Amino acid sequence: MHLKASYRTFLLITFLALSSPSLAQRVRAFGGLGVSAYLGDLIQGPPALKQVSPDVMGGATYDLGEKIRYRLGLSLLGVKGNDALSPRADLRARNLNFKSFVWEISNMMEYDILDRNVYNIVPYVFGGFGLFHFNPTTYDRNGNKVYLHDIGTEGQYLNQPGYPKPYHRTQLNIPFGAGVRYEVTDAFAVGFEFNYRILFTDYLDDVSTPKYATNALIAAGQLEAASLSFRGD
Repeated sequence: MHLKASYRTFLLITFLALSSPSLAQRVRAFGGLGVSAYLGDLIQGPPALKQVSPDVMGGATYDLGEKIRYRLGLSLLGVKGNDALSPRADLRARNLNFKSFVWEISNMMEYDILDRNVYNIVPYVFGGFGLFHFNPTTYDRNGNKVYLHDIGTEGQYLNQPGYPKPYHRTQLNIPFGAGVRYEVTDAFAVGFEFNYRILFTDYLDDVSTPKYATNALIAAGQLEAASLSFRGD
């Protein structure tokens, strides 16, 4: 089954209110640590613990009202997948794997379901749009790190009909999620949130088309790309 790639994060976050005499409303800085996981062609179900990566994020919010605010964030995270951990025999036989560092800038609106001036425990939701960059890598049989975009494992550099063009590694996405925040004081809060990202590219893992270009790559002399398009080892 062919799947569009996405990634999600689970974060433990802290909020610190920063008052400014030049602002009529409150600005809050925030930061968090958590884990991230990817869903796509190399992981088609709940990720195993070995396929979870660390995530760090930070940013600021600006109150537009009692319960709604603008949120600007920066996230640095990892994503990875490995056919060898799949329950499907055909994917284990394909034996592809990848890792990628991802940075993301997000612009979102955040809405408190409960009024934080009344309740200490405040559930909230958020959503918007973001810009992210990825660059999938793997290791060849000799242990050398390979940047998969640059070799075209699906025939991107064959310049022949029927094969895709090289994909862009900087793309837009749609981030959204929900969380719960505990207001310790007016100036400090802690919380937990779940983030999900919908992507407009299927190449986060360097895998998109269901067919393999191995024979065409061999015929064109692109042997490294051929060896990493269907590893089978």
